[in-house]
Amino acid sequence: MAIDLNALRAKHQQLTNPTQGGNTDFLNKFYQVTEGEAYLRILPEQEGSDKTFYAETKIHRVPTGEDNSVKNYHCRKVHGEKCPLCDLYYSLWKTGSKEDEDLARQIKPRSRYYLNVFDRASEEVKVFSIGVILFQKIVETMMDADYADLFEKSDDGILDPEIGHDFKLHMKKEGKWPKYDQSMFRPKATSLGSKKLIAEVMSSLHDVHGLVKVEEYDAVKEAAQNLRPGLGAKERTLPQSDSSDEVSDDDYTKRLMS
Repeated sequence: MAIDLNALRAKHQQLTNPTQGGNTDFLNKFYQVTEGEAYLRILPEQEGSDKTFYAETKIHRVPTGEDNSVKNYHCRKVHGEKCPLCDLYYSLWKTGSKEDEDLARQIKPRSRYYLNVFDRASEEVKVFSIGVILFQKIVETMMDADYADLFEKSDDGILDPEIGHDFKLHMKKEGKWPKYDQSMFRPKATSLGSKKLIAEVMSSLHDVHGLVKVEEYDAVKEAAQNLRPGLGAKERTLPQSDSSDEVSDDDYTKRLMS
C-alpha cells in the first residue's frame, strides 16, 4: 500500500499544532461566550438518569513556565481525595513572600460547572462551562417562588423542554473579567420546539460528567513539587484574601486542553 503523503502531512500538522485535529473537535463542543446577549435553553438530564443536569469540578491553573502557558488540573478534593496542589496553595500563604502569594492566587482551586445547552442561534447542543457566580444565579432562579411551581408539573421544572423557560445570557466585560448581572431566565415559558426537535436535542446531550477527570495523585504531586520544591501543607486554614471565584470564560475555554 502506497503512503498517502497528504494524509501524512495532515497528521504532522495535527501533532505539531495543538489547535488542530482532535483539540479543535473537543473545543467545538463548548459554547463560546461572546459579549452581548444570547438565548440558550439549559437542558435537563435524560429521563430516568440518576445524574444531575450539571457536572461540578474545581480547577487548578498551574503555570508551566513556557510562554506564560498553564496546565489545568481537576482538583482531587472534589472526589474526596488528597490534593497536593491544595496543600501547596495553603502553604504558599504562610511563607510571607509576595511571590508565593501571587502564585497561590494563580493556582487557587476555582469552581467550574458544565451544563448542556441548546443554542438558539446555531441550533446546536453545546457544553456550557461557567463559574460559580453565574451558576448560583441559575440555581437561585430555579428555586424562586415564581418558577418553583413548575416542579409540580414536571420533574425538570424550569428546564423542562416543553414547558420551561429560555435563559437570556448577557455578558459584559470589565477589563478581562466577564459580568453576568443582567443574565436571567426569560419570564415567558417557551417550548424548545417540536416533539421531533426535542427528541433530537435530548439524544444529543454531551457527557458533561465525563469531562471531570480524577487526576492521578503522583502527577498532581509532581506538578506541585515543580512549582515550589519542598513546600507542602498539612493545615487547612483558608486565607482571608482573593475571595473571587470567577475566571474569564474565554480564557478558561482556550486553556481546556492545556
